[in-house]
This record gives sequence, C-alpha cells and structure tokens, in this order.
Amino acid sequence: MVLVELVRAVLEQVGPENIDPGAPVVTWEGPEVEIVVIAHRDLDGVSLVARSDTRGARLLWAQVGDLTYHDDLDLGVVVESISYEGDWRMRLTEAIAAELRRPIRLQSRTGWFGKPRVDCSITTRGKDRRIGVVRLPKEQEKAETATTTSLAGGPRPWFSVAAAITHAR
Repeated sequence: MVLVELVRAVLEQVGPENIDPGAPVVTWEGPEVEIVVIAHRDLDGVSLVARSDTRGARLLWAQVGDLTYHDDLDLGVVVESISYEGDWRMRLTEAIAAELRRPIRLQSRTGWFGKPRVDCSITTRGKDRRIGVVRLPKEQEKAETATTTSLAGGPRPWFSVAAAITHAR
C-alpha cells in the first residue's frame, strides 16, 4: 500500500481541481503490484496511472475504460520510470506532482461519418503523443477547436464526458 498512500499525499498537497472527489481508482494485478488511476473529470477516462511492482514505479498516461485485463494500461504512454534506489519516494512524489500539472492539449476533429471527437495529447521527450480520444455527445459539440487543461487545474474543456472505469477486481 505504499504507492496508494504516496499518491493520496501528493493529491492532498497539490489539490487538483479537475479530479472528481471519488478518484483515484485503486486496483491490483497481484500481491506485489499496485495500480492507481487518476482520471480527469471531463476527458472520458484519460488518466494519469501510477503503477508499482517489485522493480520500481512507473507513471503513464492512458485512456482507461476497463481494468479487467489492464489492456488500456499496456497501451499507455510511459512518462517516468523510477527504480527503488536512493530517495525514490521523493523522486516519485515530485514526478507525480509534475504530471498532475502537465498540460493536456485538446484538439477537436471530425471522426468517421462526421462525428465530433477530441484528441487528447501530451508532449513528452520532445514528441507529441496522443493519450486518448473523447467522442462527444451531439449536445456538447462546439466550434472551439483547441484548448489546454491539466489534472491540477486550469480551464475546463467546453465539454464533459465523465470516466466510466470498470474493473473486476
């Protein structure tokens, strides 16, 4: 339970505005693996995921919908890997806080059959990486084409599609 406690402490310290009070979702993949999913309240499961095992901890961004098999996590964009050496707790704490503040770019597009969608992306290691796609309900379409948000705060998007993360564990 080290990871869960560490994430909760960082959340209390940062006080992120774009996370629902019921977050984060905690799950396990076995007795030695902890996974904490911190979803943006408006981005249909786009989440910062903290994962730890016997070798260390990783932070990644993914659009999480179903944790039954953790396929969504396997497709995520890893932004930090921290081995259990030296002051790893401090490094992990700082990395989580930085990721909560990381800008998430939102770009509206037209998908198949003219359906509106919003691509969510981050920049990591000098490259833009898509971390999710939000399909907008008809009533939330708007002409706005681009904006930026984060888990920590900043402007909320012009739409809101709540995360519906399911898990069997």
